[in-house]
Amino acid sequence: MLGLIKRNIRRSFPNQMALIDMCRLFRKKQYLLNASHVLLKWEHTYLHSTGWLRSFKENKPVDRNGQDLPWMNYAVIHLLKERLTKNMNLFEYGSGSSTLFFSQLVGFVRSVEYDQSWFQKVTSEMPENVDLLFREKDENGLYCRTISESPELYDVVLVDGRDRVNCIKHSVKKLKDRGVIILDDSSREEYEQVFVFMRKNRFRNISLEGLKPAGWDIDRTTIFYREGNCLGI
Repeated sequence: MLGLIKRNIRRSFPNQMALIDMCRLFRKKQYLLNASHVLLKWEHTYLHSTGWLRSFKENKPVDRNGQDLPWMNYAVIHLLKERLTKNMNLFEYGSGSSTLFFSQLVGFVRSVEYDQSWFQKVTSEMPENVDLLFREKDENGLYCRTISESPELYDVVLVDGRDRVNCIKHSVKKLKDRGVIILDDSSREEYEQVFVFMRKNRFRNISLEGLKPAGWDIDRTTIFYREGNCLGI
């Protein structure tokens, strides 16, 4: 019987290298299937424990328990969850799940939104410690200057909306001495001038990378800080 099998293999694969290549391809596919099975089935894996799979299923950023998360990579989410405190306040360009997340961690959140329909949708979801503002989308206009409309200085400014370069420039003068500015998607080429501007203003920076909830690509978020900052970096 074994001899018959060998003869059939030789007839089907007269070229020995073709047989070897086919075996390698089979092993590779089997490896990928096994890896996918582990990642998707075992509850202690990264995709389960971070809530990535639940976010993918629900098409919104949530943790494994369904609690709201910012649409930023998990490394920076973990850092902020660990180090933000209720005696801090935060200004945010862009609103939504992130606003709800931060409202649980800091004392007060002011957030500006440019999308009218989205603004109307999320307004009803906001808790009492959130001040949600609407400004039309523009460039180097009212939107980026919203942070300067009130006298408060902020511990944390998150820039994750539109016109981000100008938002960064207007945020610097509204920081407390220990304040930090966070720029999401900082790997984009158009944000290189932000790094130049912040170095001129004597800020250091640290970048964190990883998956976003339901995301496929490596995402980078950069924190700009000075010595003695509120995040202890």
